[in-house]
Amino acid sequence: MNVSGQLPFVLIHGAGGTKAKFRGLEERIGRAHCLTFDLPGHGENAGSRCNTIEEYAEWANEQIAGQDVIVVGHSMGGMVGIEMAARNSDVKGLVLDASHYEMPVHPKILEDLAGGTFPDFLFKASYGKEATPELLEEEQKQLSWVETIVVHDDFRACGEYKGAEIFARLNIPILALYGSEDKLLPKGASEKAKELNDSIQTRTVAGAGHYIMLEKPEEFAQALLEFRESLLAGV
Repeated sequence: MNVSGQLPFVLIHGAGGTKAKFRGLEERIGRAHCLTFDLPGHGENAGSRCNTIEEYAEWANEQIAGQDVIVVGHSMGGMVGIEMAARNSDVKGLVLDASHYEMPVHPKILEDLAGGTFPDFLFKASYGKEATPELLEEEQKQLSWVETIVVHDDFRACGEYKGAEIFARLNIPILALYGSEDKLLPKGASEKAKELNDSIQTRTVAGAGHYIMLEKPEEFAQALLEFRESLLAGV
């Protein structure tokens, strides 16, 4: 594989999230090795909007500016990463952080979000039992950082995206990280991903729910660093 530089990580947050979902990661792997941004309509980037996974990927690829990168996508961000990699040869590696090529969304979630409410059952299901009260309190506060209609449209985009064929054709190293207590991914996601693409490595983080990078930040950072080392070594 022809790669250059130190391969910075491009961090793509998930549905209704912001770049703050990766807080603390820069300190663990080096600030110079992270490219973080809020997707359109989110956090500090509240102007324009995107309506599909493909539109998010097109926008995100524009931010890379021609440099070799590893894309790290959480949940919806992982699907964005799949599309980025399929469209952009500068993406040299992909990390699916609690993500999959398809993520069906329960109609009740869309119904509640359309009514202006983030479902309490969804929030509670997103974290493992080891998540600290302090983390949950901070995450609850951050729900207000993105308009509910944007969150709704993100979840709708997730439900509509069908990326199996594109994922199967990706010819770059892929690392898929799963939380052992993740209740949001489709059943058997790890096995299905490995069946479709033999370029994938998988790792399960014990005790983590859907937010591995926040619940188990040390393990998450170590997994990223080891993956990048393998790419730079040509493994």
